[in-house]
Amino acid sequence: MKTLAVTLDSVGGPVQVETLDLNEPLDGEVLVKMGASGICHSDQHAITGQHGAELPCVLGHEGAGEVVAVGPDVNTIRVGDRVALNWVPSCGLCFYCIREQKHLCSEGTQRIWSGYLADGTSRITRNGEPILHYCGISTWSEHMVVSEVSCRPIPDSVPFEVAALIGCGVATGVGAALHRGEISEGDTVVVVGAGGVGLSAVMGARMAGAEKVIAVDRAPEKKYLSSDLGATDFIIAGDGAIDAVLSVTDGRGADVVIEAIGSTSLQQEWLTAVRPGGTLVLVGVPSASDLTSFVSADLIRSEKTIKGSYYAATDAGRAIDELCAAYLDGLLPVDRLISKRVPIKNVQEAIDAMLTGTEGRSVIIYD
Repeated sequence: MKTLAVTLDSVGGPVQVETLDLNEPLDGEVLVKMGASGICHSDQHAITGQHGAELPCVLGHEGAGEVVAVGPDVNTIRVGDRVALNWVPSCGLCFYCIREQKHLCSEGTQRIWSGYLADGTSRITRNGEPILHYCGISTWSEHMVVSEVSCRPIPDSVPFEVAALIGCGVATGVGAALHRGEISEGDTVVVVGAGGVGLSAVMGARMAGAEKVIAVDRAPEKKYLSSDLGATDFIIAGDGAIDAVLSVTDGRGADVVIEAIGSTSLQQEWLTAVRPGGTLVLVGVPSASDLTSFVSADLIRSEKTIKGSYYAATDAGRAIDELCAAYLDGLLPVDRLISKRVPIKNVQEAIDAMLTGTEGRSVIIYD
């Protein structure tokens, strides 16, 4: 069949929207008609080369849609299922999976970065030549073949655009707050960077019962969106921001600081805004070549903790279930996070909007 998709042929781009050939699903695979796809900074990182991707590929790793066909040996997914796509499927058998760290599954991680599906081949072609699957799911396409294990059924009442964001950015931000920040009722939490992941961390902090949630961003426009999603305070990033946090915490610092940008300099600076005995969570991912320096003597004397947080920071399938339930219960207002909806042909417009730093999240909506 034919599908309209967004491709990247070389580092630096540009991306292009073109019609490709999509083969039918094979063993353990399903064909999904996309309902919505998220525009995430990780896709931009693939475009710029900050995070490497096997090329040429169809981009996109946030998506939800309806299953319209299944291949042989598909046991848990049926035609007609509404699904969110999970780009970190777990094998259930490796060292990490049996220790309940399925988001760190070594087999799943190796597979998604290869650009191929489980059998080592691609279902996407251009003029007979293979095009690779970004993160194993390539959601910036009208239709896509994915592995059964990458599909998580969602309730009928959860909109595709909400489920698409839950499948990555929301799960990442909320996971940083709940599972790595281990935020408790009454805590003071600072979220540095009010992008999609940071704003999701704000929502996660409120879900956890934090008393004060301070959002920090360089764009004044983010104040209103941050407040709408649960922030109690907003501070403009830059000189004086850390002093402002210390001022409102009687000089102690915050119980938890979540760095959601991926800047090594900010990671270093914002450790000083963590109270003794508190936690710095690093969820924004810098370039793999960037180094971050901390004074270990200060860490020892203050008993501060630095944690990395990857993806949902828990089993991704379970996280999608729980976050969809939280949305339906009114605890996770993901729909308020969405500021722009575009057809696939206008994907560059959505990317440009993301790069302004003033928007919430943009999504591709399919007919």
